[in-house]
Amino acid sequence: MSFFKKVITSIGIGSARVDTKLFSQTVTQGGQAEGIVEIRGGEVDQEIAAIKLNLMTLYGHEDSEHLTNTLVYSYKVNDPFLIKKGELMEIPFTFKVPLYTPMTMRDNRTGRNVPPVWIETELDIRNAVDPKDQDHISVEPSKVYETILDAIKIVGFRFRQMENQAPPRFVKTRLPYVQQFEFLPTHGKYKRKLDELEVYILQDDEETTIYFEIDKKTRGAVGSLLEKLNLDEHHRKLSFYNHEILSNRSYISDKIEEMIDELV
Repeated sequence: MSFFKKVITSIGIGSARVDTKLFSQTVTQGGQAEGIVEIRGGEVDQEIAAIKLNLMTLYGHEDSEHLTNTLVYSYKVNDPFLIKKGELMEIPFTFKVPLYTPMTMRDNRTGRNVPPVWIETELDIRNAVDPKDQDHISVEPSKVYETILDAIKIVGFRFRQMENQAPPRFVKTRLPYVQQFEFLPTHGKYKRKLDELEVYILQDDEETTIYFEIDKKTRGAVGSLLEKLNLDEHHRKLSFYNHEILSNRSYISDKIEEMIDELV
């Protein structure tokens, strides 16, 4: 092996290449992601310390247009191995998509998923630049998420938008982000009483906590002052066992309605 080839591969020229091929570009919260990682050897034999599949997303910050990349989950595909010059290898993988992975929706204007979620494949090569590959994916909601969102609509709200945000203070989570769902009251008794409803869903294996930010309508100079100081916002939370959510959507709607009625 020439010294020149060692040098150029150490800076990424002629190095091994990686390409992750998912069996499906759509996954479900709590479901499985499956596929193969294809590695093609470069100009020289190289030691691969590890292959990592990093599930990534973006989140925003209140009162700022700055977006931050964050790691949702990392999966190590393999133990160290040697890939020879020009060799082609395929390594299968399967990993569980965490329940806290943000669900995505297609933006009709751009054709892209909101919020973006992707798998970044990283080849950890000793003494060389790490080759990377990115694959954007769609994330379907779990049945628990889907049932909760439907239960909110039944009470008289219309889904407006969703985004990833740094967690507000009243939402208790160790994650650097939380998914925010915004709803508008469009019919029924809340149309004239509320401006909007913001919802944060934190699902675990057995239980789910739903945080609410409820914005009441305000009028006049006093109302404008309350709005500027965010004193028209009220925070509440409800917790349910997942089997309760899945077996009785009407019960969830009733509890949400009771909670809002206490404020209005």
